[in-house]
Amino acid sequence: MQLRPLFAVLILPWLVGMAEAGAWPRAKGQTFLAATGQLDAPDETGLARQSFTLYAEYGATERLTLGIDLGGDALQMTKTIVFARWPVGRPAREVKIAVELGLGEVAEQRALRPGLSLGRGLTLWGRHGWAAFDGRAVMFSGGQMTLESDITLGLDITARGKVIAQIQTGQPAKGQTYVRFAPSYVHATKPGAHLEFGLILPLSGGGERGVKLGLWRSF
Repeated sequence: MQLRPLFAVLILPWLVGMAEAGAWPRAKGQTFLAATGQLDAPDETGLARQSFTLYAEYGATERLTLGIDLGGDALQMTKTIVFARWPVGRPAREVKIAVELGLGEVAEQRALRPGLSLGRGLTLWGRHGWAAFDGRAVMFSGGQMTLESDITLGLDITARGKVIAQIQTGQPAKGQTYVRFAPSYVHATKPGAHLEFGLILPLSGGGERGVKLGLWRSF
């Protein structure tokens, strides 16, 4: 399955209508942390996979965001990427654009990870929301490449709660192209602190259903 037609189908409605994250630079001196644990349903062997991610961003300047993206399971670390991101174009433009360059290891191989993020704030039913596209290419030292994308729509539904709907797509260097739907609810427990409750629902390409719990912290 080719990703270009898939990307076109997914991105066109978003561009017509357009997680406040990649496309918006982190303010100078501000830090954002997100720790997430995921538990998948048992597979055909009866094993339930557990995994985790730790994501951090820091506003080094008004136009430069630095960060780290870690992931793994109970047995090993499978992803360690440090990255830098900077905006492109005028800060006042409605559609925010940012480019990213990451370097590290994925699946025990050295990897270069360039990325592109687009985002736009919006208002639905009188409530603040946002739409975002984040695309990445994971380029391995052996010449193989993995393509990934997240398309996200978020909306504040109360003063302390927001809902997020995300489509995750990918074409691994080895394995099947996949599409997943990942809805979640995020609740502010106090200023700068949030809890995320979410689901992982495979749409194509295999994989198991899962649940996730995340902790967000901004300071």
